[in-house]
Amino acid sequence: MTVAVVACPRCNAPSVGTARFCTQCGAPFGAAAVAPSQPYYGIGCTTCGGDGSRLAADKVYCPSCRWLRPLGPDYQMPVEAFLWRLDADAMNTLAGIGPLNSAAHGLSEKIGRPWFEASVNGLRLSEKQLPDIFELAIKAARIVGLQHLPEIYISGQQMWDSVTMGSQTSSFVALGSVLTNFRGDDLLYLIGREMGHARAGHALWNTVVQLLAGRQPGNRSLMSDGMLSFLSPTKIIESGINAPLMAWQRHSAITPDRAGLLCVGDLEVARRVTLQYTLHSFPLAARINREAWMAQEDASDDSAMQASEFAMTSTPYAARRLKLAREFHASAEFQGWRRVIEHWTPKPAPKTVQGAATTSKAPPQQDMERLTCISCKTVMRVPKAKLAGTEPVNVRCPNPTCGKVLKITPKKPKPPRPDQVSD
Repeated sequence: MTVAVVACPRCNAPSVGTARFCTQCGAPFGAAAVAPSQPYYGIGCTTCGGDGSRLAADKVYCPSCRWLRPLGPDYQMPVEAFLWRLDADAMNTLAGIGPLNSAAHGLSEKIGRPWFEASVNGLRLSEKQLPDIFELAIKAARIVGLQHLPEIYISGQQMWDSVTMGSQTSSFVALGSVLTNFRGDDLLYLIGREMGHARAGHALWNTVVQLLAGRQPGNRSLMSDGMLSFLSPTKIIESGINAPLMAWQRHSAITPDRAGLLCVGDLEVARRVTLQYTLHSFPLAARINREAWMAQEDASDDSAMQASEFAMTSTPYAARRLKLAREFHASAEFQGWRRVIEHWTPKPAPKTVQGAATTSKAPPQQDMERLTCISCKTVMRVPKAKLAGTEPVNVRCPNPTCGKVLKITPKKPKPPRPDQVSD
């Protein structure tokens, strides 16, 4: 029986192909390399003790070390619950490129995260700063199984974009300022996507992409400089590095889509939000014909479209993303995890609003004419409707000691003055 021998991407030591870790340096292989190591920020935390033991039972977040209480006892969502298979393969490919992998780990913690986090130039969220968004971030992070909450910023530099950067042990999230116009489950879906990035270990490679390509708005493309640029040897070398990174970027968008969908559980929310931030328009999404769009989703597996996606963009097209989200939403794994999540995060009961006590309205009073009895001077009130005709009306005095009957003749209307008559 022949046993495959592989070289460690970090130290190049030979190892058995079925091994999960290098016996020399401990570097992970294959699927073991997918899940990032969870940072243990809270060692010796004076506020929570590092494990929440010093927090009140109703507190789910430690403001000192950013520790998060699990959704429930023994709740733990593995990253495989939403990890896209091709995303895992692409990360393993990147980890297998020795020089790139070494540079990624060496630069991300020492240079990448401090540099990019300092350049966010925005608001840092907290329990006092935009607490409504901060509360959604805590909820999303707990759902996807993060043990500690990443730092979260609101930035106006790339208003429609969001990014998660850092290293394998720590990360931060920068949300575009326009995205804060989303509310409720729509915003929870967006934040859940970024927490999925952090949980899946994307912060490291996002930082590498930013360091190599610079902070460029929009998508990157292998053909951004035209086909003639491939005649340049430097362009060929650059494309050789960019191609696996761009392939990973395309696949890495599917994993957070699944994480966000697990957070909200509603496919229509995912479809609406994805179209809105892809089209950079809030009102346009409401005008889209659903049947026509579903047909476009079904046709997104076309070979020409996939080739265009490979060469022209570093993010998957919206139709393909939503088709994959629809397939994940229909899977048994998704339904099973949603039952667990809904058990530990029940939706609050709608508040009953008590209306004001209704009082019976008195019948509208008739328009009355005030008269005076000519005999006893008692005030009499007669409905004007009875005096509207031309015939005389008999009215009895209400005073029991008088009882005189008065004959009231309605007044004839006065003719209009000459200046009130039009020609």
